[in-house]
Order: sequence, then C-alpha cells, then structure tokens
Amino acid sequence: MDHSIQDAEYMPELRDSERLHTLYVVNHMLKQVEADGLNIKLMLPRVLNLSVQQLEADDGSIIVVNETQKVEHAWLTGETTQPIQSEEFLETIMNSGVAGWVIRNHQPLIIHDTQNDERWLPRPGHTTSHQPWSVICTPFSVRDRVIGAITIHKLGTNQFDERDLSLLTAISNQAASSIENARLFEASQRQLTISALLNEASRVINSSLDINEIMQSLLAQMNDFLNAEAISIALVDVQTNELVYQVAEGIGAEEIVGLRLPSNQGLSGWVMQHSEPALVANTRLDPRFHHLGDKRTGYSTLAMICAPMIFKGDVLGTIQAINPIDGTFTEQDLDVLVNLANIASTAIANAQQYARTVAAESRYTSLFQDSVDPIILTDLRGHIVEANRRASDLWGFSRSDLLNMSIQDLHPETAVLPKAKKIRSDKVIMFHSNVRTKNANPIPMEVYTKRTSHGEGQLLQWIHHDISEQVELEKMREDLTAMLFHDLQSPLGNVISSLELLAYEIPTEAANSPLYAMLDIARRSSRRLETLIRSLLDINRLEAGQPIMEQVRVNMNDLVNEVYEIEFPNFEQRRVHFANALPDELPHVFVEEDMIRRVLVNLVNNALKYSSEDQTITLSAQVQPENDRMHLSVSDEGQGIPKQYRESVFEKFERIQAKDSKAKGLGLGLAFCRLAVEAHNGRIWVDDAPSGGARFNFTLPLATD
Repeated sequence: MDHSIQDAEYMPELRDSERLHTLYVVNHMLKQVEADGLNIKLMLPRVLNLSVQQLEADDGSIIVVNETQKVEHAWLTGETTQPIQSEEFLETIMNSGVAGWVIRNHQPLIIHDTQNDERWLPRPGHTTSHQPWSVICTPFSVRDRVIGAITIHKLGTNQFDERDLSLLTAISNQAASSIENARLFEASQRQLTISALLNEASRVINSSLDINEIMQSLLAQMNDFLNAEAISIALVDVQTNELVYQVAEGIGAEEIVGLRLPSNQGLSGWVMQHSEPALVANTRLDPRFHHLGDKRTGYSTLAMICAPMIFKGDVLGTIQAINPIDGTFTEQDLDVLVNLANIASTAIANAQQYARTVAAESRYTSLFQDSVDPIILTDLRGHIVEANRRASDLWGFSRSDLLNMSIQDLHPETAVLPKAKKIRSDKVIMFHSNVRTKNANPIPMEVYTKRTSHGEGQLLQWIHHDISEQVELEKMREDLTAMLFHDLQSPLGNVISSLELLAYEIPTEAANSPLYAMLDIARRSSRRLETLIRSLLDINRLEAGQPIMEQVRVNMNDLVNEVYEIEFPNFEQRRVHFANALPDELPHVFVEEDMIRRVLVNLVNNALKYSSEDQTITLSAQVQPENDRMHLSVSDEGQGIPKQYRESVFEKFERIQAKDSKAKGLGLGLAFCRLAVEAHNGRIWVDDAPSGGARFNFTLPLATD
C-alpha cells in the first residue's frame, strides 16, 4: 500500500486528536485557575500562551471588555507575557483594529497577509510593521455577548487555515465562561474592597467636626484609593466665587496650597461650575485644563480626575488627583473619587456649620458680656441661669448671687411680670419696672423680654435698659407742663380779653388798616396758645384716667366748616387748597365737641405743616353702621410718614423731621389727638393717602336716637 496515501488518510485523525488534546489541556488549565481563586490576571496570560503554543504561532494578545466595550484587561505575548499599558493604542485597536472588528461583529477573522489588510494595526516597533504576518482572531462570547477577543500572530503569509481558526474558536469558546466568571469575581472583589474602604473612610471623615482634620483624613483616604503623584482639596470662597486650595499631598503640595482659581478657569473650575465630575486622560488635548497650577508648582499635569463636593445642591469645593503612577486613570477611579467627595461633602458641610455656630456663639457671648445693658437669662420658671457682667456691675450682686435668685427677686413685690407662656420668640414684650439693687436703691428700667432657643431647650431673655435720665427728663417736662397750666393760663386769659376789648375800640372804618391786621394776628396767636394750653390740660387729665366731661350730639359737617374757618388764614398764607369730601347727610356723633374740634384743628394744622404750595388737604368721612362708628380721615399730599414711625408719632414729644421741612412744634398735638379719640372709645392711626402723602384716620361713636 502507498505510504503517502496512508499518511493523507491519517492526518485528519491526527489533527482531531491534537485538537481534543488541546481542549483537554485548556480545560485542565481553566479548572486549575478556578481552583486557585479565579484570578483573571493568571488566567488570561495562561490562555494566551497555551493558544500560541498549540497553534505554533510567534505571539498573540487578549483583550477583555466590559458591558460598554471599554477595555478592562489587555495582555500580549512575546519574549514575556505582560499587560498592555498604552491607553491610546488600545482605544485605536477598539476603534479600527482587528480585535475591535471581531468584538463588534461577533465573528472570527483570518488574515493571510497583514500588509494587505487595513484592519491590522502593528504595534510601534514590532516586526509586523515592516514584514507580512498571518493573523487569526476569535471572540470570547457569553450568552450572545462578546466579552473580548484573542488574536494569534505568525510570521509569513498563509500560515493559518480554517482548521486553525476552528481550533482557536474552540479554545475561546471553552475559555469564555471562565474568563467572564473571573472578570465578574474580580469586579465583585474590587467592589467589596472599595465598599469596605469607603465605609472606613466615612467613619474616619465623619468622626470630627474640625474642617482641617476632615480634609487631612480625606487626603489619607484618597491616597489609599488612588495611586497618584499628587492629590488636593479646594473649597469655594463664596464671597469671590473662587476655588481656594486648602490641603495637598505629593508633588508641588506646598506650592499649590493657597492657590485661588477663578470658577471660569481650569478643569476644577469647570467641575465647580457644572457640578459634574471629570476625567482627563491627556490634559494637552482638553481645552478645559488650565496650567495655572503647573506654573506655580513647576510640575506638569499629564492626566487628572476631579469630583465636586455637593451638599444640598451647592458645590462646597472639589477634590482632584493628577498623574497616576501606574497605568491611567479609569472610570472606576473617578467613581471612587465621586464616592469620597459625597462622603466628604456632608462632613465638610457639618464642619462649616459647626464653625459658623461656634463663631456665632462666640459673637453672642461677646455681645452678651460686653453689652452696656444688664442681661438676665432665666428658665421658663423664672430662675436665673446666666447674667452678664453689666448686671453685676450695675446692681451690685455677684454672678453667684444672681444665679441663686429668680427674676421676680429683682423687681418689687407689686410688679406684675409677663408670664412665661405669653412670652414668645417672635415678639418682644416691653414693660417698666424699678429694679432693686444690693444697696436697696431701686433703678427705673425699661425691660425687654422674649423667648430664645438654647441648645435643645428654651430660655427667657430679659434685657434691662436704665432709664434714670429719661425719668428725670420726664419729670422736668411734667414740671414745665405744670408751669404752663398754672402760671400761663391766667395771664394769657387777661391778654386775650384785652385784645378783644381793643378790637371793639377800633373804629369800623379802620378795619382794613395795618393796625387792625396786626391786632388780628395777635388775637389768633393768643387763641392758638390758649388751645395748646387746654390740650396740655386735657393730656394731663386723660393720662390720669379722668373721663371726658360733656358729650353731646354734634353735626360733623358744621364742625368741619368751623375748623376750616379757624385755619383759613393758614391756608391762604401757604396757598394750600382745602377739599371737604364729607357727605351732606351724615349722622351726628356723640362727642365732647370742643375736644374733637381741637383734634381736627391739630390734624389739619399738622397736614398744613407738611404741604407745599398748590397741594390739597382733604377731609372725608364714612359711616360704619356695623359698629356704630364714623370713620374720618385727614389726607395731605406731602412726603408721608415712614412705616417705622407710624406708632411712635402719637407719643408725647415725638416728632418726625421730614426732609426739607421747616415745621416746628413740641410734639404734643398728635399725642393729644390719640388720647382724645381713645377717650371716646375710638381708634386713631396713620397710613398712606391715595395721593401719596399721609392720611390720619380716626373713629368716633355715632349718636343714638
């Protein structure tokens, strides 16, 4: 029998036997790796070396990708088997190389001459760049998903056939599940490690309220996670909207601390503005990168990852790492940095709030102790729990003495202090009292009290303002008033009577003479002075609680006309218009006529003082049948009264000096108006007039039939 024919018949059987042996060896190797702990870094080079040996090739490579087809592992063989480090080369392979084509198309590939196929991308410096090679490449497929590819190279053309491609396909199919299991196992182990480290980082970072200690702890945790040449933390200066580098480690650390980076500059500024993390594999190719830091440190930043620290929507700062020592920054590195930033943001926000609270407490303590007024803090039962220095200095009690007293002990037994349940945090209660001192000399004081929060509880704050000088001044004013009552009233009555008699003695034909005009001025001025004195008498009487004397039915239309006649010369002199807007048929009011006449005179005269030429003063009224009251208003077109003065304007001796106004007075007219209206169970207030000036409103009781 012809031996060549026998050899030809024997070759397929030999190849099948070798294939089975190869698959057995591969299976045995995979089981051994699985038994050793599913280490993908051991599995990939073994699968690659075995495939190169079984196909009698020169070298090869393996690429493993994740679900987004990002390269996770890459190995090549040559004289030694080692991982591929060049990120750019791997990206090029995935985009336009053989392995990328096989992974995208889910099918094996054979190239008989690499110099005639554009999909072949030789490694720089490798012999495939200037000699023809043969290549076969098959995918690692798991459940219809390609997780990578293995590529085998052999020098020369037509070195592989379909049987070789079939063998490599069988090897890749057999290894695919083990590689996927090893990849997932490595990912889970990595995630467990990261979770453990993040938990530890959270414990360490959140164990302090000192912001510098927190940032130093964060740097230490970043060092554990990221093998980078330099790491740093920058916080936002809210006043300048700049990032200020606070702490750093690694190259240029001392130089970078204190650097202020505007929010519109650099990668960190971009991260701050957009509240998004960023990974830059090559800073030379990224327009966002700014070399301000490099100029300051003298070191070059080649790659960078940066994440914002965000708390309740606000960016507190950024953390960044530059120049990975081994390999390149990955998305996983960025995820770790983002997790660290999230942990740190809460801790830093709490530390900043704590620092603000400490500063506020320090300011409060300083204000509390240095206040010129005595301040007492009590619990809700009135027991004194704190007192400032001024309280001890003014009243003579030591701090320990005061802490053994209650707030009532400082006031007369007859003094009625506000009850705790009526003291609120949103409203201050003011009252007057004579506070006793250690030497038993009482001091007149104005006391302001309100409820305030302290820790988890509440306290009552009592601020005592010494009004000894005001009381003395008030006594002087009362003495002056008494003098006006008793010493001026009688002489003034004589002056008015003499002027009236003198007017009768002047002939009728001299009524238009300058002498008569001067006499008329003297008569009106005397009457005005008499009205002022009577108002002072009424103020004194009403403040003493005496009731009004004689209430009668009064026609308001007639009373308004009388008031206009009294004030007519003033309207003429100031060239101000008067508008009587009262309805014709108004019901009568039940009042003390002379007192309400003087109320109207005061309000009209007050409006005249603050009116300019050609402006109008309007007097109007409307009935309020629901409460048997008449609502009257006196409106002007002046500058109006600011809201903060609309209560105090009715106090005695209170005057508001309007801009460019020459109005003068004692500040008693409106005080009299308030007392007179309130004596009639009415109410008086001021608001804005429709024309823009002030409108004084008051109510009076209607007369019953």
